Amino acid sequence: MKKYEKYEDIEEKYRFDLEDILGNKKLSDLEDEYFLLLDKQLEIKDSKYNSLEEYVASLELSKQSILLANKIDNYLSNKLNTNLVDPKINKLISQFDAKKSEYDKKFGSEINRIAKNKEKILQWIKLLELKEVKKDLEALLNELDHKLDDKIENYLAATANGEPDVEELFSVLTDSEIDYGYASNKWGRRFKITEGSRLNLLKNSDEKVRKETYFNYANAYLKHKQSLAKMLYQHIKSISVDALSRNYSSSIESILISDNIDKKLLEILFSNVKNNISIFRKYWNAHAKFFEAKFNKKMELWDSAIDLVKIKNKYSIEDGQKILKEISAIMPFEYKEIVDKAINENWIDYINVPSKRSGAYSIGGSHGINKIYILMNWDNTINSINTLCHEMGHSMHSYFSNKNQSVFRSQYPLFLAEIASIFNELLLNDYLISKAKTKEEKFFLLNESINDFIGTVLRQTQWANYEFELYNQIDKNEPLNSYEALEELYVNISKDYAITNKEPQINDVANVYSIMVPHFYYYFYVYKYAIGYIVANVFFQKYKKDKTKALEDYINKFLSAGDRDWPAVILKEAGIDVYSKEIYDLAFSLLNEKVDEYIKLGNEIFKK
Repeated sequence: MKKYEKYEDIEEKYRFDLEDILGNKKLSDLEDEYFLLLDKQLEIKDSKYNSLEEYVASLELSKQSILLANKIDNYLSNKLNTNLVDPKINKLISQFDAKKSEYDKKFGSEINRIAKNKEKILQWIKLLELKEVKKDLEALLNELDHKLDDKIENYLAATANGEPDVEELFSVLTDSEIDYGYASNKWGRRFKITEGSRLNLLKNSDEKVRKETYFNYANAYLKHKQSLAKMLYQHIKSISVDALSRNYSSSIESILISDNIDKKLLEILFSNVKNNISIFRKYWNAHAKFFEAKFNKKMELWDSAIDLVKIKNKYSIEDGQKILKEISAIMPFEYKEIVDKAINENWIDYINVPSKRSGAYSIGGSHGINKIYILMNWDNTINSINTLCHEMGHSMHSYFSNKNQSVFRSQYPLFLAEIASIFNELLLNDYLISKAKTKEEKFFLLNESINDFIGTVLRQTQWANYEFELYNQIDKNEPLNSYEALEELYVNISKDYAITNKEPQINDVANVYSIMVPHFYYYFYVYKYAIGYIVANVFFQKYKKDKTKALEDYINKFLSAGDRDWPAVILKEAGIDVYSKEIYDLAFSLLNEKVDEYIKLGNEIFKK
């Protein structure tokens, strides 16, 4: 792939078209309109509760301000993510956020106004006029049990924007300032280690390159281990102090309540993954055996990513686009036409350049925006095709939610967010396997699918279990503000999820994951990825059984549902009970079939 030194050098066809957000206006025009709307809302912040008519009128102002905020936030954040150190965009974001914070101070606490007008709201909430915001009002009324004194709530609302954004600090440090160094091959050639190059280097045929990549990447984080440990501890401590001050039983409860989820769901997830650990170990042992047969050496951790068979694994962006169109062809309604539109009308930003945000995403807050943007860092491998299909799943979820729900109900919660993307991954893997011409190709694709399951279900569950204990112990004022303390907890949890023959132990560089997972610096939510993968597997099996009917239900009952009800209710209406052991049995039975087929093919390919 051609290398680009700066973002502006990339051909327009590989960049997303952010100017479409502005239309015929300037960013400053949108900002002026937005703050004018805030002025109007500020004028009626108290009087809107005088009557139902005034409250309904205030909702129209809220709707307009949300649509404008979506445009401004997405324009600025997407611009920034193409160059995280761009001083101009950082200044614009800082100015916009500062002005918003001034309005936040003037608005004060909405929960105080809800408390003052509780009786009126209890009457209005039953009426059809408030159907679109009923769920939000119910959640706010439930929050009253955890409300603090009016003056404290006003202070917290006014100072919220002054709180350090730990997630942003982590992102700047890891995306722009951490240097992973180089890996050298046995002839002395050096390869720069970056987020974009790391996976390819771990697949390098030279073990010296793989080993140095593995250790140098981890050691780059370990150089900052105490700083990151302090950041993580302070982040969770802040959540804990707030939750316990509000009389929640735990900080975890204060987070789960936003999705109306019971802690029992976590226990079900943890236990079902642990109970099926033998499937993962069966795969790992077979993979290690095939590695040894191939390379005549014992497999080490830095060897686990190298491909055991040689197949085509160089894919251009155009190859990826073609495959995405082909897997989308089975979808009913306008699904495939919107995918074509996304490809042809610059929804997607493909190319990696220095200081661009690592990883990939599909934007949130997209109601009112014509293009549901996707950012990627294409690496010319099948992983990038997988990522493209994954992110398009998010964008299509947003498309159907925006189309079928109001602006108040279109933003589906994170609990549901990974299902559509993982469903697309499963469609891709199924499509590629059906096109496989050799045993080796099928073996390779099965390995990719199994590793996706490991990465999303096993690893995210392990991390969620670690976080769960971390939050609970910090609630109890346990001294977990050092890397050593976090590492010890991480190792203890990891023992239940280990799939190799080597038991987790202190001082292993792999324990750096106790502080380097970006999601830890936001809120407790990685468990949602694991559950999303399980649910996506069930939707996929419904599709394999019932074909078009299942796909129509998937779009009508799930993709189009947005945030119209609580996540577990939406899934129940779509035919999936997240509290049922059955969904885990279905998902793990599919995994077990893949592992058995992988072993069968491996035994044929590597027979001596």
